[in-house]
Amino acid sequence: MQLLVFDDDAAVGRLVGRIAQMVGMGARAVTSAPAFLEALRTDPPQVVVLDLQLGDTDGVTQMRVLADERYASDLVLMSGYNPRVLATAGDVGRSLGLKVACVLEKPLRAEALEEALGRLVSAGQAPSVERLQAGITDGELILEFQPIVSRRPKALKKLEALVRWNHPLAGHIAPDRFLPVAESDTATIDALTDWVVGTVVEAYQWLSKRKINVPLAVNLSTMNLHDIALPDRIEKRLHDGGMLADHLCIEITESGAFKDAARVMDILSRMRLKGMHISIDDFGTGYSSLKMLRQMPFSEIKIDQSFVRDVTTSRDSRAIVKSIIDLASNMDLGCVAEGVETEETAALLEQLGVRDVQGYLIARPMAIEAVPAWLRLWLADGDNSVTAMQPGALLNVGDDAAL
Repeated sequence: MQLLVFDDDAAVGRLVGRIAQMVGMGARAVTSAPAFLEALRTDPPQVVVLDLQLGDTDGVTQMRVLADERYASDLVLMSGYNPRVLATAGDVGRSLGLKVACVLEKPLRAEALEEALGRLVSAGQAPSVERLQAGITDGELILEFQPIVSRRPKALKKLEALVRWNHPLAGHIAPDRFLPVAESDTATIDALTDWVVGTVVEAYQWLSKRKINVPLAVNLSTMNLHDIALPDRIEKRLHDGGMLADHLCIEITESGAFKDAARVMDILSRMRLKGMHISIDDFGTGYSSLKMLRQMPFSEIKIDQSFVRDVTTSRDSRAIVKSIIDLASNMDLGCVAEGVETEETAALLEQLGVRDVQGYLIARPMAIEAVPAWLRLWLADGDNSVTAMQPGALLNVGDDAAL
């Protein structure tokens, strides 16, 4: 994998080059716009690292050059000018059709750059469609579950199912490496989704036997929304497994929900009519949010973790989070803050009006077998009279015998 860095400071170029070599990349550095264009044409890179302040030119101008040259690989932006300008430049790059992998603030931290480039190297080694299909068939995939809770009063509101791949040779393969592979092939993403739904139903049955009756959430790929029979397939699987439709929440990302809007409205509306809940995930990161909220039958908003994690330090993030919370309340929608990692963040979110939270502060994703023990300990840490929630009812799980 070849990296090209464009920074008018040669010392920065050498630093990026050394770190690139540490993670197994070849690297070339340039300090001028003509040299950058020549390198793009004569030795096309798989990764471009681009500074925003470049003396005689600037990074935004050079992103237009990349777009004109039809550069389709990863782009890393960096700048020491202003974090807001850096974030905006990332949005500009995406609007130009560029694949902006990440944005980094200067002065560069070597470990942050090494981590970012390491992820790109790993992503470049994605498994094949055929190997993923075999992994689904051979039982190499597993689900982990992360709780969504309210803290005052303490209540388990939902468990989100997250798919993992334990490859027998490569070990743990991150979802961001194999999910794009699945989404590149209709049959594969449909097979993966069918497996996830079936495994969630089995998990629901396992939990029900232990008197833990809470809704489970699954992430639905936008590539699944090609099939108008999808609501019927899911409904049948729920019925066969004895799982109530209103105990399943379908999470769909905002960026994908508006593709082929008529078909998406058809599919999501039928899911809601069958009793399933629909959550719009990563809310706040797309461009058509308000229009989608008006047109699509969502029952819940999940605030994107990029805003949640900055809510205690960024006035902008705090204003966005508060606006989303108020919007959900005014539209009678549920609201979940994801990516909650600190007590300070959780407390501020509660002050702003959100009650349901998800993140490492509460629990990391876990095997289904670990949920009863986690729930017992979590409930015991404070008010022992609290409850675990299910739609329309309260289930008392304060008694250890129930678990």
